[in-house]
Amino acid sequence: METKNMMFMMLVAVVFPLVLDRPLHKIGIQKLNAMGMNRFNYDREPVLTAGGLILVCSSAITGIVLIGFLLLRGAKSELLLHGFLFLTGMITMAFCGWRDDRASDRDAKGFRGHFGVLWRERRMTSGMWKLIGGTSTAFCLSFSLSNSLWAGIVSFGLLALSPNIINLFDLRPARAIKVFWGLTAIAGAFGIWTIGAGTAMANWIFLMPIFVASMLMFPHDAGGKIMLGDTGANALGFAVGFSLVIGTPIYAQASMLVLFLCLQVTAEFCSFSRVIEQVGWLRRLDQWGRAAEAENKKNQTGTSGLV
Repeated sequence: METKNMMFMMLVAVVFPLVLDRPLHKIGIQKLNAMGMNRFNYDREPVLTAGGLILVCSSAITGIVLIGFLLLRGAKSELLLHGFLFLTGMITMAFCGWRDDRASDRDAKGFRGHFGVLWRERRMTSGMWKLIGGTSTAFCLSFSLSNSLWAGIVSFGLLALSPNIINLFDLRPARAIKVFWGLTAIAGAFGIWTIGAGTAMANWIFLMPIFVASMLMFPHDAGGKIMLGDTGANALGFAVGFSLVIGTPIYAQASMLVLFLCLQVTAEFCSFSRVIEQVGWLRRLDQWGRAAEAENKKNQTGTSGLV
């Protein structure tokens, strides 16, 4: 693709989420409130959840515009295929998360909890349906993005696990967004190092809208005003997995898959929040940007800020 077209598409990928943010945020807040999407956060305070729906809508609209531009230009390239697959996967994963956000059976936690309910009660939890939907989506997409059986297996593992990895960290304001930024930065750095800046930029055209949308969502999430919910965590997680699959070599993908598997197993037996609280630099990173949350609590309680 010509450089000028590439630059124009990157400009659209950045500007469109900025333009869409305010109207989508206003409409999204109204709709979520009307649907009663209030849940208790980690501090047992009611907070609007499934705010990731705003992020997904912004990214999806921008992605559709980018695909339309490619079709108008008569492009029949790998980039167009990546765009279709990314939008399909992100929207499907977000829908699976939305169903979980809407559900009332949220007592079961982790793989052990959901499989335990299935074994003891012969009942499918919303989390189990999310697991089935996410795994099926990852399976359908993985072999379209890979040219060998081994690469397909690794891609499947990354696309299936990455949404849940982000979900594991979505327990405090803006923590999931920070993990998303960190993992996509790793994917981007590997891409520039191994395949070059030009190809890496092309791979990021459809990922840039959700990255920009996450930056716009950050102050609302960090301020404790709205939660991403499984809707947003699933979408961000899929974007992480997709960025690794299309933008990094197979050895990097395999390494990240091992890391994700280790995190998933560890989460079944260990509280990440407790670990973060005990490690100084992790605690400071976790608290970064959350000053607004403390201010909101101070204003709500009328105390000196000690809550």
